[in-house]
Parts: sequence; C-alpha cells; structure tokens
Amino acid sequence: RIAPKGGPASAFARRDQHSWCGAKNCQRSYATAAAAPSRTASSQQLPKLQTPPAEALMAALEEKLAALSTHPPKFAVRGRFVHANARRAGLIEFVEDGLIVVEDGAIIAVAKDADQIKAVLAEHRPQDVVELAETEFLAPGMVDCHVHAPQYAYSGTATDKPLMEWLQHYTFPAEKRCVDVDYAKTLYSALVDRLLMQGTTCVALYATIHVPATNALVDICLEKGLRAVVGKVCMDRHGGDGYEETTAEALAGTRACLDYIRKAQPGASGLSRLVQPCVIPRFIPTCTPELLAGLGDIARESDDVWVQSHASEAPDQVKFVDTLHPGKRCTEIFESHGLLTDKCVMAHCVYLEDGELDTFARKGAGVACCPLSNAIFSLSPGWHAFPFHKAHAKGVRVGMGTDIAGGYAASILVACRHAAVASKHDMGEKDVDYKDAFWAATLGGARALGLDTVLGNFEVGKQFDAVRINCEAGNYDTFPSAIHPCCPSRLEHDFEKFVNLGDDRNIASVYVQGKRRR
Repeated sequence: RIAPKGGPASAFARRDQHSWCGAKNCQRSYATAAAAPSRTASSQQLPKLQTPPAEALMAALEEKLAALSTHPPKFAVRGRFVHANARRAGLIEFVEDGLIVVEDGAIIAVAKDADQIKAVLAEHRPQDVVELAETEFLAPGMVDCHVHAPQYAYSGTATDKPLMEWLQHYTFPAEKRCVDVDYAKTLYSALVDRLLMQGTTCVALYATIHVPATNALVDICLEKGLRAVVGKVCMDRHGGDGYEETTAEALAGTRACLDYIRKAQPGASGLSRLVQPCVIPRFIPTCTPELLAGLGDIARESDDVWVQSHASEAPDQVKFVDTLHPGKRCTEIFESHGLLTDKCVMAHCVYLEDGELDTFARKGAGVACCPLSNAIFSLSPGWHAFPFHKAHAKGVRVGMGTDIAGGYAASILVACRHAAVASKHDMGEKDVDYKDAFWAATLGGARALGLDTVLGNFEVGKQFDAVRINCEAGNYDTFPSAIHPCCPSRLEHDFEKFVNLGDDRNIASVYVQGKRRR
C-alpha cells in the first residue's frame, strides 16, 4: 500500500508490519530480491521461461497465504479493545492498551494495563505477539440470532406485502428451490462468506424442509469456519404449493439432520462443536400439535439440542394463531410442548405480554430482536418496537438478529442502528443507544443462544472469536482532532463511529476459535 507519510494509509502500513499473514516477512523477501545485483545479459543468453498455468499459480499462492496466516498454538494480541461487560446489559468496557493471550483457540490470559501486560508476557511467553495499529481496535465477533439461509437469494427485495402473504408469495417458492442441492450449496456458500465478511462469527440459521440441503449448509459452515446453530425447518400444514411435509417426514428428517451434525464433528461434543444441532418448528401456523409434541420429545431426549422458532411476530400471524388455538398464545403453546427451554431462541416477540416475558425469563429462553424486519412486518398502531429494556429488566436474554430476508441487510450493525432508531419512536420505552445495541449483538446474542460460557466477550476461558476493526478504511471520516470534550477517549469516539457508520470495509480480520476465517 502506498500513501503519503502520515496519511490515511499509514495505519495500514503499520498493521502490515505486524500482520498475522506474515506481511513483514514478505516485505523483507521483496527488499532482499530488489537489492540483488542486476544482470546485463542479452536476451539470447537468457533461458526461456516456462510459465505455469494461471490455475497453478493461484493454487500455489493460496497455499502459501494459508501457511503464512497460520498462528502458532500460543499467540497474543496487543492494542486497544472493546467488549461487553457481563455485570449488566449495555455496559461496554474500553481498554486503551491491553493484551489477550490465546492458546489452542481459547483465551488464557487478559491484561488491561502496562504492568499487567508485562506480567502476563513473562508468565505465558506467547510465541507471537501481534500489535494493533493506533487506528485499530479488537472487538468480539458479532452474533446474529436469526437468519433464514434460503431467503438470502432475494434479500434486499420483496418488502411490499404483510407477513402471511409475503410467505406465500416470496418465501415458500424461494425455499422450495433448495430441493436442488447444487443450487442450495451455491446460495449457502455465498451467505456464509457474506456473514463472515460483515464480522458475524456466530449465527442461528434456518435451512428448509429438505434434509440434503440442510446437511449441505452444515458442511459449508464447517468448511468456512462459521460458528452456527443449524436446523431443518419443519412444517406439516399451511405451507406453499408443494412445500409441505407429513408429520412423520418432518420428525424423521429432523432426527437425520441432528445425527448428521453430530457425526460431522468427530471428537467434538457439547459447546465445543462449531455447529450445534437444532429443531425448528417454523412457527405455530405451520405446525400441527402432533408435530410440536414430536419435536418437543426430540428436544428433551438430549441436552445438546437447540430450538428455534418465531413467536408473536406480526398482527396477522397473532390473529392466525388465535384462530387455530382459540384463547392461547404462542408462549403457552410452545411451553406446553416442551419447546421453550434454555437452549431456545424465539424471533421477534414484539407482541409478547408481560406474563409471557416472565415465562421466557423463568425458562431461560432467548429472544432474537430483529428491529429492521419488525419495522417492515410487525408493527401496528399502538405498537412500536420490541420492549428491549423491559425484557432485560425481567431477566430475559435478548440478542440481535438480521432476519434475512425479512430484514434486507446482512450486517448486524444495521440491526443495531435500527434498534436505536425504533426505540426513539416508542414513548413507553427508554432509548436504546449504540452501546446497548452492540452489547446485544455480542454478549447478549451469546446469552440468547445459551453460548455465553463460550463466546460473547474477551473473558478468560472463552474461545477467541474476534474482529479486528480498522477505523481508517476510508468509508467514513474519523476527525480525531474534532473529538468532543464530553467524549472520554479516542477509543470511545472510534467505537461509536464504527457502530453507527462502519461496514465490511472496516473489518480487517475475522477469527473464530482462534483461527483466521477472513
């Protein structure tokens, strides 16, 4: 990278000197070659060069880059970092000069000032210490609690119909296409790449009713290193034309997918798995009581099974549930079938009543707050947004979701921004600020998914899921000389700018389980 001294790219130059991909060694090799004596032989004296095929060159380059980006078993990162503090929702900790030591993918030590850093380095002796540039900081990987993988194909479109019509007109036909496994693989591969590019390191994924395509989604997550909760969608009524299954088929297919996920990760079990198995009753309108009961039985058979669904999402959906189950609400129905557990995350929940929030808290169930799709599909006169602060006050675990493709953006940062905006239009709720939203998008999401002992912030014992943020990527201006006197530090200034203005161009690197995934 070439830039005037002290210009915007100077941060890139410094980062390259300490890059985890070995750029310093590459630069040194180039300098050595440039300093070698030149030869002045005529063209007749030079041997004819044999140029290898382009494919071979690319393969060799990719192999060399992969080798260069491999970390030693024990390494450390030094520099600024930001993460969610577990003491209370919305509390963000800012560390101006810190050190995180990682061994075999797990965080084994954290230092937060110069004296601690000196002591930790002496005790743990990491094989490599990576120093961040002054314009960079480290943050936990972001957690997306609600994504429909097959809907990624039409994300950014189809925002013109109410929910129940939208499902029939756009969603079910799109999902039906995944009977073609090759199509599904292409689509899912693009989605996983996009999520990692956006800094998402953990995601709760819905597949379709098709077992082979669901298994393909599992394979792609494992291959590309995206942490995920994945399940086959179940629906034995009120589906689209040709997009329905029998109760027996849904239950058998679910068991087959759970077994596949377990067998695909030999030697891993419980929370050490990269991909977690999940049962997914799509939502009450598409699932008979018999199917719900069967899925509840499966969820109870083992403590390694997650549950995903939707609850009290939109006015037309709430009315449909009341038609099918007069006098009953989603929470009561899910709970009666054993599906509301501490490994359950329900999307939206805009219309939950206070007593239902209490039930969620008592059962340890999580909520995936999806501000963007809520604004498009879920709101009606008198209702404005998911009661974010009320839910936290009651002890409900709340994370963020993009809800692709009901939400048109794949970045969880967009969900954070919409959460803040929506709260300002809800007169009954305290405002959600950028710290509240980012807390929910990291540690809050990990809690909602029941994975907070493994990820969500930089606590010792957790796995190193992280994003390296470059504040000077050029997509917005930071103006460090214009920091307001009320802002406590440059780091807080940079962090707020990133949450409100940042995108994938600021994501310099992405790590899951201590391995670089982007």
